[in-house]
Amino acid sequence: MQTNFTILQNALDASVLRHNTISNNLANVNTPNYKPQKVIFEEILRGEISNYSFSGKLTNSKHIPFGNNSINKPYVADQPFTMQNNGNGVDVDSEMSDLTKNQIWYQTLTYQISEEFNLLKTAIRSR
Repeated sequence: MQTNFTILQNALDASVLRHNTISNNLANVNTPNYKPQKVIFEEILRGEISNYSFSGKLTNSKHIPFGNNSINKPYVADQPFTMQNNGNGVDVDSEMSDLTKNQIWYQTLTYQISEEFNLLKTAIRSR
């Protein structure tokens, strides 16, 4: 069964991979014929959610079905690009915007994991 920690871990892994990919794109902004890359994660997540197969034994018809499913790992793919005169397709403004969005996303995920640990601490202390 997927736990919140596992889901958050996968999202953090995707965020770190995205940060590294964007940094690599920015580092190669002047490299002739460089093709920028992007991380594919949200598309995988949407597909997993839409194909989610519920399982479990329902004891009441009013219960919500539940089950588990694994989320595939994020991966890096070439992104469509507009060639510059040197054949490079990196758009610095777009990459910086994506980097900022990713930083905010990463901070949100780390805050969420912190809150999950706080919930566990509260549960342990209340015993």
